[in-house]
Amino acid sequence: MVEPRTIAPLSSIVHHHYLASPPAKKKVGRPLGSKNKPKLSHVISQANVQVQKPIYIEVPNNLDVIEAMVQFAHHHKVSITVLSASGTIASVTLNYTDSYASTFTLYGPFSLISLTGTYINNTAISSSSSSCNLDHPCCFRISFSTISGQSIIGFVRGKLVAANGVIVMATIVNNLEVHKDVINNNSKEWDDDNNNPNTYI
Repeated sequence: MVEPRTIAPLSSIVHHHYLASPPAKKKVGRPLGSKNKPKLSHVISQANVQVQKPIYIEVPNNLDVIEAMVQFAHHHKVSITVLSASGTIASVTLNYTDSYASTFTLYGPFSLISLTGTYINNTAISSSSSSCNLDHPCCFRISFSTISGQSIIGFVRGKLVAANGVIVMATIVNNLEVHKDVINNNSKEWDDDNNNPNTYI
């Protein structure tokens, strides 16, 4: 006679299946000993960042436009580059060349066509290096028209007095670096370059 086999109930099989140890899970995360990458702010020193910003300045009537630019630069501790200007000027002291010869003053009113130039606010630069007739290291080129329509172009060598509605468009920059390149005429490299026909100046 065949003896009947004992059949385990289904619930018992399921129970033993859940008691089995689960497979090992892979750990998620960075490898042991890894470090954070340095952020950009840690690499660049905040003191060396140069910020350039566009601005416009309204110059009140009867004030010197150039002096207004210089005072603005001193107050905000920046250097300033004038891109253009508009309005009416009462008078201007100028000449036609980049030297101080033949300086003269014209009385308007005149209509400003353009005004360009740079004032460098840096104590390392001597005022003797100024190319303007001012105690400031700056140079400004101007063009304007008379009532009759004649255009005049020159370099500002003194006061540029605003008459009405003078607005100056400019950019300012802080932490301006100034580099002085000094050439030693007695150096061997200088002599070699002068004697080299392939040297271009």
